[in-house]
Amino acid sequence: MTTSIPTRLDTPIAVAERFGDDRVEVRMKPGATLTIAGIAAFIEARQQLAAGVPMRAMIVMPEDEVDFDMSMITTDHYESRPMADFSKAIAWVTRNDHNDRFCRLYFAYFPSPVPCGIFLEEKEALAWLETMR
Repeated sequence: MTTSIPTRLDTPIAVAERFGDDRVEVRMKPGATLTIAGIAAFIEARQQLAAGVPMRAMIVMPEDEVDFDMSMITTDHYESRPMADFSKAIAWVTRNDHNDRFCRLYFAYFPSPVPCGIFLEEKEALAWLETMR
């Protein structure tokens, strides 16, 4: 019996999709509020899509200003996860100044255990991810 690797997973706040052998994209849903459980769900989806192979990941925030639960921003979401087992590099696409400041503040307190870049545009994020092969 063979187990197939999913290529797309829907979570409460985002949709995660695998592209080829080495890239996963997570697109947050419009109007989603970032919570500890919501972030845990899309990290778990990334891990499932990677199937044991470190992948380049692009996480795209919604176009609107993201809202968040206060406990989410004071939690190290990567602390208890083997990020290097399924993540080679992570590019965050913030899409606006509010989300950009939010991301930079979070990662100033909780640095990523793998190379991490923060970008306003998808094109920039994808170009950076190409250098992370």
